[in-house]
Amino acid sequence: MEGNYCEARAKKKSTAKDALIKAAFIIGIIAGVLLGLFFGQSLFFILSLAAGIGAYFVFPMLKVEYEYVFCDGQLDFDKIMNGERRKHLARVDMEQAVTIAPKNSHSLDGYRHSGVKVIDYSSMDEHARIWGIVITAGEQSTVYYFEPDEQMINKMKLKSPRKVVEY
Repeated sequence: MEGNYCEARAKKKSTAKDALIKAAFIIGIIAGVLLGLFFGQSLFFILSLAAGIGAYFVFPMLKVEYEYVFCDGQLDFDKIMNGERRKHLARVDMEQAVTIAPKNSHSLDGYRHSGVKVIDYSSMDEHARIWGIVITAGEQSTVYYFEPDEQMINKMKLKSPRKVVEY
């Protein structure tokens, strides 16, 4: 079993959208408390409490780590939120894959147009080595971006040597 199994992880980088969501909740909490104190209305305190409860549930979902598991020709994508909750995102069979190549490879040039569905399970770090795996089902092509380590690339190459392109 050890010869056919490997896993890798990538921690998602915080985006401006994440910072705006956090700032909106914090401003909502502070504004609710201040308006409640200034106007003496309990409605503002209730809104502040609601924003605090919302922040309690939303903030952990903004801390995301992706896990990639390659086992017996199948690649699983999982999302781990706040280091606690795991959600299975997708499973790709190597038999369905058209090509597997680095994101900036010419092998993926034909899949950069608007008709292709792109799903990004990478850290979104510009210095990371991001790979793409292309799956075609009927007329629809899907490109999954992820960050495998060298061991995972080698295992995928052993399973499907003609589909893995390293340039």
